[in-house]
Amino acid sequence: MATFPRDILFCILSRLPLKSVLRFCCVSKLWLDVIKSPEFGYLHSKKSAGDPTLLILSHRLLKENIISISPISFRGHHLHISDNSISNLVSSCSLNLVGACNGFLCFASFNHERILVCNPITIELVILPKPGTTLPPEPLTIVYGFGFDSTSETYKVVRVSYSEGSLHGDANLKVSAEVYNLGATGSWRAVRDFQQPPYGLPVFANGHLHWLVHPHFFGADRIISFDIGKEESVMTPHPNFGLRFSISELGGCLSVVDLRKRTLIEVWVLKNQFNNYWQQEYILPVGVPYGLDMGLPRLISISEKNGVLLIWLQDAIFSYEQRTLSRKKLLISGLPSWLDWEICCGFRPSLAPLRGNLERLKENMDVAYFTSDMEIYSQPIISSQIVEYKAIGRCDGLVSCFVKNGMLVP
Repeated sequence: MATFPRDILFCILSRLPLKSVLRFCCVSKLWLDVIKSPEFGYLHSKKSAGDPTLLILSHRLLKENIISISPISFRGHHLHISDNSISNLVSSCSLNLVGACNGFLCFASFNHERILVCNPITIELVILPKPGTTLPPEPLTIVYGFGFDSTSETYKVVRVSYSEGSLHGDANLKVSAEVYNLGATGSWRAVRDFQQPPYGLPVFANGHLHWLVHPHFFGADRIISFDIGKEESVMTPHPNFGLRFSISELGGCLSVVDLRKRTLIEVWVLKNQFNNYWQQEYILPVGVPYGLDMGLPRLISISEKNGVLLIWLQDAIFSYEQRTLSRKKLLISGLPSWLDWEICCGFRPSLAPLRGNLERLKENMDVAYFTSDMEIYSQPIISSQIVEYKAIGRCDGLVSCFVKNGMLVP
C-alpha cells in the first residue's frame, strides 16, 4: 500500500463522494496524508461538488460559547436531526451565521468586532482583521455577505452599514460598504455605496449576493444585489410579489418564495441574471396557517435535491417531487431541547482548504477553535449546565408552533 503511486491515488479519490473519502482516512497513514493535503482538498472540491445539505446550528452558552453544527437528513417521512455533530465551534464571543458558500461558513460577533470563516469538515478557521471603518456611536444596522468570485477564484466578505436613525425619512441615507478578500495580506477596502439599505441574511447565487431592501424603503424593486466580481451593487428587477416573500438559492439561482396567499406558495427562479429572466417553477397548496409566531418569517428553509423540493414552514414541512407531482407532509425528529438555533440552507460539504492566513492559527485559537462532541460531554460541569440551559433560547416561539401543528416526533 505504501508504494501505491500518489498521483494515481489523487486521481481516484478525487472522483469519490465526500462520505467515502472520509472513510478512507482510516485505510493507512499514506491515504490520510493525501486526503488531508490542501492540494487534494482543492482538487476534490473542484471535481466532486457535494450535494446541498441542511444544517442546524445549535447555540449554547456554557463556560464559552459553543455552536454545534449538525446535519439534517431525510428518514422515512420526516426530517431527522443527527445526534452527532459535524463539529463544534467554541468561541470567546457570541457568534451569528452571516453567510455560507462552497462548504465554508462565515460568522460575525454580536458586537461586530470579530469576523471568521471556517470549514466545519476540515475544522480549519481563520479570523479576519477588524474592518477599517470606525463605527460611529449612533445605532447602526450592519449586514454581511460572503461569496465567491469565480474569475479570480477568491472568496470575499462584504460588510454593509447604515444609521438606524436615517431609516425614518432621511433622504440623505448613506449606505457604506467594505470588502475583504480571503487569503489576501491586505486590509478591508471601501467600495461604492449601496443604492438602498440591505436587510437580513443574504443569498449567494448567480455570482451575486442578494438581500431584501429594508422594509422602510420598499419600492417597485425590493431586491438589492452585489456583484462579487465587479464589487458593485445593483437593484434586481422582479415580478410583483406583494409584501410577503422570502429569498433563497435553488440550483445555484436566486429564488423567491411568494407567501402572500395564505394557502398557496409560489416559487420563482431567476434563470438569467444578465437578462433578468424570471420563471415560475412551483405552485404548491399548503394548509391554513395556524399558531404562527408573527415575529419570525413563516418560511424557515427551502432546498432542492435530486428533483425533490423541501419546504419547511413554521406550520408544516412538505416534500414535492416535480416529476411525479407527489406531495408529502413530513415531521421533525431530533430537534435540540435547547431553544437557541438557526438553520443553514444549501450547505455543500467540502474538503476545500482555507488558503492564506493559516499562519495565524495560534492567534485564531484565542478567539475560536473546534472541538468534538466527546470533549464537550466528557466534562461533568458542562453536562449539568446543558440541562440548566434547556429552558432558555430565541426559538421557543417556533418550537411552540411546531407542537401546536403536530410537527414533532420523538
